[in-house]
Amino acid sequence: MSQINVLVLGAAYGLLPAVRVLLSGHRVTVVCRTSEQVALAAHGARITSLRRDGKSDTALSVGARIGQAPADELQLAGVDLDLARFDIVFLAMSEPQYASDEVAGLLRRIGQANVPVVSLMNALPPPFLSRLGTIDVSQLRAGFTAWDVWQDLEPALVSAASPDAQAIRPDPARSNELSITLASNFKIAPFAQPAHQSLIETIARDVSAYRLDGRALTVRVIAHPSLFVPLAKWPMLIAGNCRCVHQDGSVVSIADAVGADLEASRSIYDQTIEIIMSAGAGEGEVVPFAHYARAARSLIRPSSFARAISAGAPNIERVDKIVQLSGRSLGIDVPGINQIVEMVDRLMSKGG
Repeated sequence: MSQINVLVLGAAYGLLPAVRVLLSGHRVTVVCRTSEQVALAAHGARITSLRRDGKSDTALSVGARIGQAPADELQLAGVDLDLARFDIVFLAMSEPQYASDEVAGLLRRIGQANVPVVSLMNALPPPFLSRLGTIDVSQLRAGFTAWDVWQDLEPALVSAASPDAQAIRPDPARSNELSITLASNFKIAPFAQPAHQSLIETIARDVSAYRLDGRALTVRVIAHPSLFVPLAKWPMLIAGNCRCVHQDGSVVSIADAVGADLEASRSIYDQTIEIIMSAGAGEGEVVPFAHYARAARSLIRPSSFARAISAGAPNIERVDKIVQLSGRSLGIDVPGINQIVEMVDRLMSKGG
């Protein structure tokens, strides 16, 4: 297959797939804010993989230009771009960002252009969830900020990934830099149409084939055979990310949220597994709690979910509520998840 033209929405977390796909030999355009475009054009994009001790392991650097760019550099753009040249889109912004007028307009145009989409969001979008055929998606509206916009995407054109790598901006002032704090792979559920699936399989093969000084890299793209693999992130998010915020609005690291009471963490994790298995996930899509708990020890920062609540963000990705409502649509009600939702609702109503 010839070079694939990939559009990535978002230059925070989005730099991770953007750089990996670019280095695999495909063209990548990143839609981002003007300030991010300026920083990336001036300094290029840099992705650093951290070891468990926090020290740098490997670093990837690529150039970037606003407007037209050579094949080995990222092209940077705003929302007003021609979609006709793109083969596939990766959604790497948080779900509430798609409710803004500019981004909503771009997402609607993507839907109208029938371009296949891969969601990297923690909040799995409604069109993808409707493909599962088990969850009553109409009951999930309260969990989404951009609900109306998601209705413009044809479900057959939407896929999603899980579990994904953990990455942060080490310094908010340097928006061109990203650090990988937990290197897992993007396991992407299959598309409905063979032509779209072929795009993902090609990207997956080429990302895996890339070597740095003869060395294979982590954070690969995997074309996974199961439609239900993105649900694997739900137990992790509920047991870890969503429990990083306390009743008083204070926050703790994911490591502390999970490790402070392993039995409580295991209980809510396993109850969330019950939800995803009722939705159709099999044993092959489930990450055992012991594996997750071990990986969580290295996550020494509070989740973005908790940080956003503490900072008084008006909208966040309400994974807690999406999982709660999905469970209820399947006849499962988890008291521990209800408590998280009620606490977050209260904190959000107070502005953190």
